[in-house]
Amino acid sequence: MVDVPGAAELFDRVLDVWRGGDPRRIRDLVTDDYQGHMLHLADGERSADSYPDWIARYHRNNPGCTFEVLSQNVAGDRLWTRLDARLPDGRVAHGMNISVIRDGLLAEEWAIWSAWFE
Repeated sequence: MVDVPGAAELFDRVLDVWRGGDPRRIRDLVTDDYQGHMLHLADGERSADSYPDWIARYHRNNPGCTFEVLSQNVAGDRLWTRLDARLPDGRVAHGMNISVIRDGLLAEEWAIWSAWFE
């Protein structure tokens, strides 16, 4: 199994959009058949076409949110990332993401996040 080069850099570009970038930019970072599985949400499935709306809604609901990658590991076409999201009021949520990288783009991901903690 050969590790996909540039996986961590791609994930960081995705996080830049989540950190406050133009949500439409996400379409340049995902495959046309992208599938997202947000395991912590009842209606947590998203497609490439719906992804920008997810980010725009997140920006509206969580202004000033920052993300910090705590650890990452790549194996083949998979990138595992443990990260925190922080709000300006000091609350933090802990997340885990498994990304599938294909042809230099995000093709599929599974994410689970905790509730916001003080």
